[in-house]
Amino acid sequence: MESGVGLDVDALMQELGQFKKFHLLNYVLLSLVPFALNHYGVNYVFLAGDVQYRWGRKRSLILSSTLLAIIGTMKAFSISYEMYVIVEFLETVAGASAFPAAYVLTIELLGQNKRVLTTAFLGIMLALGGISFAMFAKTFPYWRTFILVVYPPSLLFLSYIYFLPESIRWLLSKGRREEAFKIVTKAAKMNNVTLSDETIRQFTVEEKQTKGVKTEANEEETQGLWLQVIKSPIIMTRLAICSWWWITCTFVFYGLAINSVSLAGDKYTNYMLVSSVEIIAVVTNALVLDRIGRKKTMMIAYLVCGVSCGSIAFVPKNLPWLATVLYLVGKIAITQAFSGIYMYTSELFPTHARQSLLGFCSMIGRIGSIVSPQMPLLAIYIEWLPSVLFGATAIIAGGLMMTTPETLNTKLPDTIKEAEFIASKKVKPKSTDMQLTSKL
Repeated sequence: MESGVGLDVDALMQELGQFKKFHLLNYVLLSLVPFALNHYGVNYVFLAGDVQYRWGRKRSLILSSTLLAIIGTMKAFSISYEMYVIVEFLETVAGASAFPAAYVLTIELLGQNKRVLTTAFLGIMLALGGISFAMFAKTFPYWRTFILVVYPPSLLFLSYIYFLPESIRWLLSKGRREEAFKIVTKAAKMNNVTLSDETIRQFTVEEKQTKGVKTEANEEETQGLWLQVIKSPIIMTRLAICSWWWITCTFVFYGLAINSVSLAGDKYTNYMLVSSVEIIAVVTNALVLDRIGRKKTMMIAYLVCGVSCGSIAFVPKNLPWLATVLYLVGKIAITQAFSGIYMYTSELFPTHARQSLLGFCSMIGRIGSIVSPQMPLLAIYIEWLPSVLFGATAIIAGGLMMTTPETLNTKLPDTIKEAEFIASKKVKPKSTDMQLTSKL
């Protein structure tokens, strides 16, 4: 715990008890988001980042999930292909913030030593959502019935208005100390924890003592997010590299998922099996990300995926089992990379820009999910080329991992300058309100 107005938020979270009633309730609420939204086709998240920064994680999540349920349900009443496509587009835009908001809100609810656990928890729920998706699709094969079954339940996310708290980190970054303190007090009460006098003092310090705290944060906000990013060669380079990682993840992940239904056997069962192996990748990440680091873990995942997918092109026709094994290994590896890329990207960018830049990377990454459905068509003309493309993009992504800093055991940066200095381990605490969150 630091003196003055600075507050170690990691220590605060441990003081509150990260696995007691308040936190467990919110983990469950947030985990339902990826479970419910896994296959809703939410791809466009660029504008969602700005919405989350200005309105907050909670409002963004609730609004996005509710609109997704309403607009998605409208697809069941489409009277033409043109109407279906338009509604599909509106659904994607409306549901933009759902999963990113849930993810960011979850990692900001925990201290830095629990980020990997957060990613694993949400990843498992995402995989279970994929399994349930296949089960619903098999049970309700008629597409209109299927839509009416899977979309309306998301209206229940409206209840989060009463049950889900806003991100303490976001509130502090916006200077809303009083609201943040109310949430901390509520958490302490639910968890039967008594806050230390030092914690209370640092939250309730007079405004005039923390007036200078907001200078740097407000200065950056006034300049404009994208102007700051453009002025920073380090962040621009990092943004380009992260975008390629996302393109690779979506291209290979969805490409392999689409190809799963072409494997021998029942397509619904195959899809469930492919979704099930994702749990292996998520659990593996939980075991190694905090031990060998983010970079090494994802570099190995990309390279293993690249070699596995590329090797499929050279498997003899009389060894179909070997192709299936390589396919599953590649699927596990790319799932491991996809699971980790959310956390790693979040750790590379500052608080006030985190959701916008994460959203930008995700938006650019959807180039991969747009191209991946074309791979079965390409295979008709050149059978071996899709697997080679999957392998090549993954190997390039693995190589690019060598150009970014390790974020293991580092504090989430709050400003552009702090994000730039991650590589040199020079993230310095500030004597400002932003310092209240600089250690989350």
